[in-house]
Amino acid sequence: MIVSIFKKNYFLQLILLILLPLLLWIPAFITSPQIISAGRLDMPLYEVLEYIFPEQSVMNTITAFLFVVGQAFLLNYILTYYEITKKNSYFPAFIYMLLFSCDYRIMTLSSILCANWFVILAILSFLQCYNKSEGLDQIFLTSFLVGIASLFYVPYILLMFWIWIGLLNFKIYKWRPLIVSLLGMIAPYVVLTVIYYLDNRIDTILTFFPEHFFLLPEFAFMNQPIQIVYMAYLLVLILPALFYSLSYKNDQKLSVRKRASTIIILFAFSLLPFLYTMTSPAMSLIFAPSLAFIFTVFFFAIKRPLYSNLFILILLILTIAKIYINY
Repeated sequence: MIVSIFKKNYFLQLILLILLPLLLWIPAFITSPQIISAGRLDMPLYEVLEYIFPEQSVMNTITAFLFVVGQAFLLNYILTYYEITKKNSYFPAFIYMLLFSCDYRIMTLSSILCANWFVILAILSFLQCYNKSEGLDQIFLTSFLVGIASLFYVPYILLMFWIWIGLLNFKIYKWRPLIVSLLGMIAPYVVLTVIYYLDNRIDTILTFFPEHFFLLPEFAFMNQPIQIVYMAYLLVLILPALFYSLSYKNDQKLSVRKRASTIIILFAFSLLPFLYTMTSPAMSLIFAPSLAFIFTVFFFAIKRPLYSNLFILILLILTIAKIYINY
């Protein structure tokens, strides 16, 4: 039923997109969870927000909810504009909202949520590189946006590998785009260093990189049963979904195939920051931008509506269970 709505009925899609997230977030609106802190993985831009926003407030939840909705619609617009997904469907936005509603504890501000604004904008910028001999402006902007994202959540700096492999995917082999991507990544840190210097915080500059960058991932996996079941189910869905995504792109025109490949590459390199997030309730959020596309392809490709609706219903039930178990 749910998948069928997102295939055909435009009006019901909008109603479902409004009502379902609101219903899932009711516990957080009643009792707001504490603002999420990832310790040394949180970067200066997020630390500013932590200072501005109170530790536990309904305003944090409302802001986070609006962020999730805004990011979901922005990502959906990008995917439909480049014809990577169906133009008349909001299913990618639905999946994105569902992933960001998977736990009561994450229904507040977090460094990953804030950083995802810039990751999604980086996707938009990078997709514009296709069919350009170098695309230096777009490459600089993409890496600059990823750099800003890493100033909220430091593991996102590892998405630099996504940009480099994405350049190869777009058959951009020249050395200048590589140098430009490095300059774009460095630029936000240069600005941050200048701000610290002008603020007479030399000691902060000297300790900044050792404190935030010389970190090893914690491989202690989650210990909550519902979290294990939820992540295991996501893995069960991801494996066939990747197969369908790779097959799907072969049926489209070249520009769509290349851009779809870029999203799949993003999913692959999201595994790197995920290693630093495995002990967090927000672990699945790292994959949200790419999974919104991959799951859309998968659920729409399933021939029997009964199966596709059953799969999405199980995901919804697990999401509700996680919310109320952690409430």
